[in-house]
Amino acid sequence: MQIAPVTHADIDALSTLLIETVAANGSVGFMHPLAEQEAQAFWAQALASAARGERIILGARQDDRLVGTGTLLLAMAPSQPHRAELTKVMTSPSMRGSGAGAALIAALEQAARDHRKSLLTLDAAVIDGATTFYRRLGYRSVGDIPDYAYKPLGGLGATRVFWKSLDAPGGQGSGNTRADDERWMRHALALAERAVSEDNEIPVGAVVVSPDGVVVGEGWNRNIAEHDPSAHAEIVAMRRAGQGLGNHRLVGCTLYVTLEPCAMCAMAMVHARIARVVYGATDPKTGAAGSVFDLLADPRHNHRIEVTDGVLAEEAGMRLTNYFRAKRGKSPS
Repeated sequence: MQIAPVTHADIDALSTLLIETVAANGSVGFMHPLAEQEAQAFWAQALASAARGERIILGARQDDRLVGTGTLLLAMAPSQPHRAELTKVMTSPSMRGSGAGAALIAALEQAARDHRKSLLTLDAAVIDGATTFYRRLGYRSVGDIPDYAYKPLGGLGATRVFWKSLDAPGGQGSGNTRADDERWMRHALALAERAVSEDNEIPVGAVVVSPDGVVVGEGWNRNIAEHDPSAHAEIVAMRRAGQGLGNHRLVGCTLYVTLEPCAMCAMAMVHARIARVVYGATDPKTGAAGSVFDLLADPRHNHRIEVTDGVLAEEAGMRLTNYFRAKRGKSPS
């Protein structure tokens, strides 16, 4: 896949992409049905703005076909020379989940750095795909604005405001690579196995890693073994980290856990000042890191936590599924 600036020669493809996005109820500022003439007029104005240096418009190409686009607004108020805004990030339906969107964002972030921008902001409709996508890329939520705009197919919808610092620690994904995250998640998965083999508990494991990449606490579910309703894997790992560090604050630490934290564990992480949480499988019933609740990013806290989800999610989810199947006398799936 190639990421490069778009040109006037791309107007037809850009217009088609915009029309497809609006027809799929994508909140990009237009209502359905969007006429081709209106779409082309928008892109003509946007490209003229890019020619004046007010914005950067990039396109993602697969086999010379435009499959995505994203815009970086550079012309901000005189009091905001350090800020840029992401907008009109779209990918064609066939490319969703292919990494095209993430590649566009990465290229736009680099363009922002090249223009000496240190802060990016954006807003996105409050839907699972969009908000999870930006959170996974390290964007932090400021909060939601209810009834912010009409959806393309009708009905008012909420919008979530995000920001990301490009020059602060964590601005480029907290310095952690996907390989680092997978390595520590495998450590957590091994702990989850011990929950089953040693205590016959639900297989959830957690590990706390210091800013220097050292394990400072680890644990697995111990609710039944310790007769303690609070002894979730995350709580056990944070208790041991606090004892090992001699501090109730775990500043700068990353917590890896195989299952999305519940509300209890999420709030304990906020109080512990955990910097980042990485989890595997989502919990569609009680997840508090974006699935059901979004406690870690709630702007009412005086500390918010960066969240990365879906790391080795299939493997983590399968362990949970097989555990409960075994409890019901069924064979592993």
